[in-house]
Amino acid sequence: MDNRIAIIGFLITVLGVSLFASSSVTVLSEFDNIPKASFITYYANVTTYPLPFANYKLELINSLKEPEYDFEGKIISEGHYIDFYIFDEENLKLFRGCGASHNGPIECRDWNPIVERYNLTGTFTRILDPKMEKVNVVVHNKDPDKIIQNSINIRLESQYSGFAVIIFIIGLVIFYMGLANEKKITRSKRVNLIKSRFNNKQNFQ
Repeated sequence: MDNRIAIIGFLITVLGVSLFASSSVTVLSEFDNIPKASFITYYANVTTYPLPFANYKLELINSLKEPEYDFEGKIISEGHYIDFYIFDEENLKLFRGCGASHNGPIECRDWNPIVERYNLTGTFTRILDPKMEKVNVVVHNKDPDKIIQNSINIRLESQYSGFAVIIFIIGLVIFYMGLANEKKITRSKRVNLIKSRFNNKQNFQ
């Protein structure tokens, strides 16, 4: 019976892991050194939803080294700064064709990003429209003297993520309860066997 409890707990744990893997999906995860005075474009296709009936949110997290200060507010080490953009396809073409500038030809005055942040540092989080089929992110290093390290992560998260963790924990608890009870039964059988042998030996004498 206790073996069955352990097996049931194991199956529930596997179910929790599978559900979590389907409810939290990494769309893009990159770490790059951005060259001096240049930009990098990230492309993330959002076309697969592992749980078709789940409500997913699309979360973007971009991380940079932020400046450090002492207790007096004086800067200890400088951070990294970028200009950060999210574009649709049409505006990305305008942006790249114009060299990230609004100056020049008339069409270069018209590019309009979905998200635009100047001199961004530290950790930036943004919830995007999960209906976006493609996310185009541009990270622009304007510093002519410094290479910048940038980390970006885009994930699909559903409302089942927390539920999956709960199922996983319940499965582990049931699994270990089954193992613990099985050990107690095994020890009890050993004790009874020793007592039986001892009694038989006394009766024989």
